[in-house]
Amino acid sequence: MELVASPWRSTFPLPPLSRTPAPCVVRSSLAWTVEAITARVATPLLVTGIAAVATRRRERGITRSACAARAPVQKGQVLPAQLVPESIQAPPYVADPEKVRGWWNAQIVPKSEEEIEAMRAAGKLAHSALDLAEELIRPGLTTEEMDKELHTFICDHGAYPSDLQYKGFPKSVMISINEVICHGIPDTRPLEDGDLVNVDVTLYLGGFHADTARSWMCGQGDETGQRLVSATREALDAAVAVCAAGTPLKAIGTAVATVAEREKFGIVKTLVGHGIGEFFHGVPQIFHCRNSDNRKMQEGTTFTIEPVLTEGSAEWITWDDGWTVATEDAGRAAQFEHTVLITAEGCEVLT
Repeated sequence: MELVASPWRSTFPLPPLSRTPAPCVVRSSLAWTVEAITARVATPLLVTGIAAVATRRRERGITRSACAARAPVQKGQVLPAQLVPESIQAPPYVADPEKVRGWWNAQIVPKSEEEIEAMRAAGKLAHSALDLAEELIRPGLTTEEMDKELHTFICDHGAYPSDLQYKGFPKSVMISINEVICHGIPDTRPLEDGDLVNVDVTLYLGGFHADTARSWMCGQGDETGQRLVSATREALDAAVAVCAAGTPLKAIGTAVATVAEREKFGIVKTLVGHGIGEFFHGVPQIFHCRNSDNRKMQEGTTFTIEPVLTEGSAEWITWDDGWTVATEDAGRAAQFEHTVLITAEGCEVLT
């Protein structure tokens, strides 16, 4: 996943933003601003703990969402990362952090048949990892325990957990609870009955990455939470359905926005999909809101579609760990994600 204001660095131009209803307004980064839009963005809120979050909310006149009647997520202890067997091929950025950037930040290159086959294998394994995550989710289990199980599963199948050490991320998968939008770091906090749980898995197999995410309610979910999860899944399905060679990229944002607007949920507009392959994040960026990106989808290219819908405000804050992104009003968020391959007839979901 990629936030246009996050440790995921973006260095390539962005498409113009639509002036149609529900425009996509992009905010600046914490450390690396997208150069093409620095003149028209605002500074996001970097917070230094739960108390600081509450203080800043009061200062800005922000109240917790009426739907967020639960206590905010409390951070647990982050334990050391799991070890990856030396026999497993790691992405280049593990040995050289500068290799998170390359030609893929500026060029969209279709995949060869051999490369597509490798991505299919990676995508199939990533899908299976999320199937395991669904089986694991239950009250009392910690996200640290989930990370360990998923790490073991990925490594046992000869893959590397792509998140681990990507720009310094300390764990193997990302698990985001309730108001946490993305980049949640697994820790010792136990899951609670009624939690909304988003698990984002990216793995590297045979020299290629696959990226996918799903959301679930833990235990007995409430009606609004279930509706948020269902609507977000529908938004992803609607976006996938419009994909085909020659279709403008903006069609994805329109499809997501149509579902979100009907259900009266927010869209996190600065969370974008991205090109993927032998690299983790590259062009094109995929906006999940109404926009004016008229570039055409190209046959043989692969990218992620990963909408996040919110029950309240889609504005966000970043915790003091530098990674965890949460809604500003503590309303819950849900996400679904696929890696897709564009074909002449439509698209193939690889995850």
